[in-house]
Amino acid sequence: MFEKKWLHRLLLVIALMLLSLGSFTAAYAGTYSGWFTGYAMGNQYGGAGVEISQGHFANHYVYSCPGDPAAHWNWGTQITTPWIGMQDQAGRYFSRNLFYLYDVGDFSCSQGNYWVDIYFGRYRYSGESCNCPGVPNPGYCYTGNTNSCTQAINFGRSWKTYSQP
Repeated sequence: MFEKKWLHRLLLVIALMLLSLGSFTAAYAGTYSGWFTGYAMGNQYGGAGVEISQGHFANHYVYSCPGDPAAHWNWGTQITTPWIGMQDQAGRYFSRNLFYLYDVGDFSCSQGNYWVDIYFGRYRYSGESCNCPGVPNPGYCYTGNTNSCTQAINFGRSWKTYSQP
């Protein structure tokens, strides 16, 4: 009789531990909604100290916008977004839905919590300016068969839902 009670209690403890582990995992993963914007050109290196490239995004800087939970995410945080179309340096169209946090922006926090700023690249046609509104000028660019600034401007501003694994 004693062994059955002991076994039941042990199984109960294990079940509760597994449930709490599952809750922790679910708390880390999340679905968020926020404003999406696009940027291009700008500085060569982002807030994380790595060269910004397509596939990266910016969000709020924790010291400027401490009330935004996303501002507390670590560098390299991955998000899954709706598919976003862009062009590579050769001008070829492609879409992606995975982006990684390596930059900061919107220091006035005007875009609201969970804001995502998608980086469209640093490509410009030969002879064009490397300046793009809203980013430090002059920017850092490569010559290509497209203009990333035009792509970012055309992307505009829209409300989207995304997830973090």
